[in-house]
Amino acid sequence: MVITPQQISQAETHQHNAAHDPNAQVRLIAGPGTGKSFSIQERVHWLLNQGINSDNIFAISFTRASVRDLRDRIIKYCIDKGFQNAENVSVTTLHSLALKSLRAAGLLVYPADPLVLDNWELKNLHDPEYSYNTGYRPSGTGGVTPSRAKDIRLEYEAFCSTGKWRPPGYSSPSSPVSDQERNNYLQYHPNRTQLYSYVLPGEIVRQCVSHINSGSLDPSSLLGITHLVVDEYQDLNPVDLEFVDSLVNSGVNLFVAGDDDQSLYSFRYAFPAGIQTFSRKYSNSTDHQLTDCFRSTPLVLNTAISLMSGFSDPNRIPKQLTSLYENSSPPENGLVFRWQFRSGAREASIIAQSCKDLISAGIRPREIMILLSNTKAQLPTLTQALDHSKVEFESPRDESFFDTKPGRFAEAIIRLACDDRDYVALRLILGLYPQVGHVLCDSVASLAITNNLNYKDLFYQPLPPGIFSTRESNAIQNVSSICSQVSDWSESDTLIILLPNLEAILDQLFGNLISSQLRSQFSHLPDQMTLLELRDYVFADNDEQQGNILESVYDRLGIPHPPLGFLPPRIRLITMHGSKGLGAKVVFIPGLEEEILPGPRRRPYPGLINEAARMLYVSITRARSVCILSYARSRLLYGSYNRTTASRFIPHLSGQFSSRTSSLDDTEITQIVQSCSNL
Repeated sequence: MVITPQQISQAETHQHNAAHDPNAQVRLIAGPGTGKSFSIQERVHWLLNQGINSDNIFAISFTRASVRDLRDRIIKYCIDKGFQNAENVSVTTLHSLALKSLRAAGLLVYPADPLVLDNWELKNLHDPEYSYNTGYRPSGTGGVTPSRAKDIRLEYEAFCSTGKWRPPGYSSPSSPVSDQERNNYLQYHPNRTQLYSYVLPGEIVRQCVSHINSGSLDPSSLLGITHLVVDEYQDLNPVDLEFVDSLVNSGVNLFVAGDDDQSLYSFRYAFPAGIQTFSRKYSNSTDHQLTDCFRSTPLVLNTAISLMSGFSDPNRIPKQLTSLYENSSPPENGLVFRWQFRSGAREASIIAQSCKDLISAGIRPREIMILLSNTKAQLPTLTQALDHSKVEFESPRDESFFDTKPGRFAEAIIRLACDDRDYVALRLILGLYPQVGHVLCDSVASLAITNNLNYKDLFYQPLPPGIFSTRESNAIQNVSSICSQVSDWSESDTLIILLPNLEAILDQLFGNLISSQLRSQFSHLPDQMTLLELRDYVFADNDEQQGNILESVYDRLGIPHPPLGFLPPRIRLITMHGSKGLGAKVVFIPGLEEEILPGPRRRPYPGLINEAARMLYVSITRARSVCILSYARSRLLYGSYNRTTASRFIPHLSGQFSSRTSSLDDTEITQIVQSCSNL
């Protein structure tokens, strides 16, 4: 690393100043790569050093993946500093904290801790079942179609996130949800969510806030919260912010970290005004900023900064970011290329060949990322070009085995073996069992609700007579048989013992091909991996998280790490949203056209234009050493070739876009390799 110890020490001084602030409310603005996570780790360590009981410290992050990463960082950092009780610090999502609060107050209305349905479950379980409950059948008329069920559910999710029906930022379908449709859903949903013990995104936090406002819940007193640390504060929605405010009002000390320039989640109703107005809301709070960027070289960072100077919200927090590589020893400026192409196909071909040449020159494949704004418009052409150039890649559209119905069936069995109170796993196994389907699942659920039956008991207790039809009873008994088989499995059982049993179940129900696909999914995993570790691996949000889980398994078993790491040596095609929190030495950002970024959906709305600029800003700052920006003058869009217009962001990217007809030449590759080797 060329960043000097003196530079690191100076940057750490700013991080420590924020982390050691004794004020009751502290805001830390941390630009990309400036050490936000380090400051949070140090904040927890400092609190422990001040004598704060670890049980009274709670930290919040936005996603399950970021929570796991933050928890591991905090525990390791604090233990290294001599605090062995750091594992007692609670690091969770806001959903989990709200759930813990309701449970402590005895206010949970579910038979087990409810799970948030993921996107696959929303699409393949929730929406179809509601559709069929309304009388929809593919061969007939009437009822609510699955796509309309999604519209109705999304309107309800908007309410959960904001506390308002059709709030600002809500994108109404072409046919708005009627009051009758909403009321019908509100009659259906409470019974099903309690039967299956699931919730929709944001629902538990909203329930928690409702109880707090009614005076029936005091989370800080129940859980002993005295200090709350919130990561990615700019990503909280209005209901999340209301929950945090209630904790502060009850006396909890608050430390928040984030960056309004990295707020990308308007579709989840993220409210960047929360971090922007923090000082006005808490008039006695103190402010800190981290401005020393460890990640991006000066040319890369300054390109991103130039963009933000032209597209920012009226309340944007001013920043003075600088790259530490500017004064490193030796200095490393990095490289930014700006290309224009006659067509999207030519753009894809030259990017693919450039990737191939960079890998041949010694750049590791995983140090190359291609970031996409519109996968429908960009991904087919790029994947075809990469295939043609024989460049191995990971695609955001790759469907894993566990996104197929047999794969999700296998995942549900693993989940159930770890926790027989996973009601969603039971519903998945029933619905994905061959020859079952949504009609039968809806019928079983309706009869269970009508007859006051617990869903889990259907599969673990004798069925009451005279309620279910022969077909329904047979389907339930089939699932009961699986429950019986896995009831003897233990969380500590190892893969070498469990895999043959799981393969046998899949082989019997889906055939040899599916069971062999399962075997190939696990072929690279250690034989002594436990069932619980396997569940966490399968349930992981992304391959980065899977790599972290594998690393911990290898460390537990004392196995040497693979020379090339735990993740496959492929370049990464990632959506711009999905790239947040990641980084690579070389980043390609193609498709800088009005039709793609900002795109037709955002163009009528100034606020969404600014969010698109923030998304490009975040994407550029994923690059550590080299960023290659490009656009095409024509592109195949939705089945037809169209002339395209250079994105309005291009004049704000600190340089001229020149016509490109070939991939990186030898001189450019040498420059890139040298720049990357300096980091």
